[in-house]
Amino acid sequence: MNILLVFPRIEHGATTYSDKGSWSSILFGYPIITLPHLAGITPRHHTVKIVNENYEDIDFDEPADIIGITSYTMTAPHVYEIADEFRRRGKKVVLGGYHPTAMPQEALQHADSVVLGEAEATWPELIADAEKGHLKQFYGPSPDFDMALIPPIRRDLISQNPLLGAVQSTRGCPNQCEFCAIASFCKHGVKQRPVKNVVEEIKQMPNRIYIIHDPSLTVNPPYSLEIFKELIRQKVRKGWVANGNSNVLGKVDDEFLDLAKRSGCVEWFVGFESVSQESLNGIKKTVNKVEDFKRTIKRIHKHGMAVQGGIIFGFDQDTPDIFDLTLEKMYEWELDAVEINILTPYPGTPLYDRLEREGRITSRDWTRYNQVDVVFKPLHMSEKELFEGSRKVAKQFYRIPDIIQRAFRTFAIVRNTAAILPAGTNYTFRRYYKRDFKF
Repeated sequence: MNILLVFPRIEHGATTYSDKGSWSSILFGYPIITLPHLAGITPRHHTVKIVNENYEDIDFDEPADIIGITSYTMTAPHVYEIADEFRRRGKKVVLGGYHPTAMPQEALQHADSVVLGEAEATWPELIADAEKGHLKQFYGPSPDFDMALIPPIRRDLISQNPLLGAVQSTRGCPNQCEFCAIASFCKHGVKQRPVKNVVEEIKQMPNRIYIIHDPSLTVNPPYSLEIFKELIRQKVRKGWVANGNSNVLGKVDDEFLDLAKRSGCVEWFVGFESVSQESLNGIKKTVNKVEDFKRTIKRIHKHGMAVQGGIIFGFDQDTPDIFDLTLEKMYEWELDAVEINILTPYPGTPLYDRLEREGRITSRDWTRYNQVDVVFKPLHMSEKELFEGSRKVAKQFYRIPDIIQRAFRTFAIVRNTAAILPAGTNYTFRRYYKRDFKF
């Protein structure tokens, strides 16, 4: 069979469809991993093609027997349009990803089949059924699979990311943050790939900088240390960035940070989430301690790595003074970049269920579930105050003089040409946050 896999256009942070064709899109565009991963587990007697709409147009007359499309919540309406158009032309469409898993009956209205959860166990079954011409409506979720059996992703099908690559070593997260979809999507604990498989895949990728696509590379420090040591032993000289937990990065011994740096780490993305301990306690992220954040960031800087922070506004404990306080702390802590988000109750999360019970969901226009719009009623401020306060913080933090100053500081900390990534992130975030989002 001919199988076409589609990644839809997306407007979020550093990954913006409006930058299509620009140098920033080519250099800093977010590399996809899900669809090349699906291609990797597809039996080789089938032909697979991947289209990333952020870089190329979709040919609806593509001679394909199956169209597979992945979907986030914010891309769901556009995904449904794509799916409907293919189905009008007689194609079989399969939808999967976070949103179809959370809203399977909705997704089924636009598809012949829906894959729920992770696809390792069910995708081969779906392909076998498609060969016979008998697709089931739903496949999965089937969380019982062996990470050791996962083949490398099909990098030969990726042509749009010459600088940035991506790899994944673990799946799942032990934390149960109310707003996060990972725990509800990955219905298991943390699964790990064999270290030798991960390192071999990194060696084979052509990219000089790569993202480790794990929810957190610090949930099992001994495992991560094995990866660092093997990268060093095999002299893999590439830069990488990864997600890490503030409580771990602030307390692990120096060996962990030293080896992370020596193995190529350029930057840690850390979900600080809030500068208010009351807000963190409210979302049950009590492992985050605001009083430790500054020391943790300085410690990471001391070991030669940058820090990109994640901040969310709109928690039930937030009041209008949270914006100025956050801006003050962002400068005080000398963060190298910050992703500034508005709390978004994604379907399938405990947050969505709670706000729906409380009658506080104000919109089910999925395109607005982008972490920039407000789709619920905050407790201690108006929706407009939440929107405008968040915009104010983003616009001020990404002023040109500040971006230039941070770029020089980041290069001085990292002392590596790969520092272009955290420095360049400032530029892409500035372009994104300057867009005319309307309340």
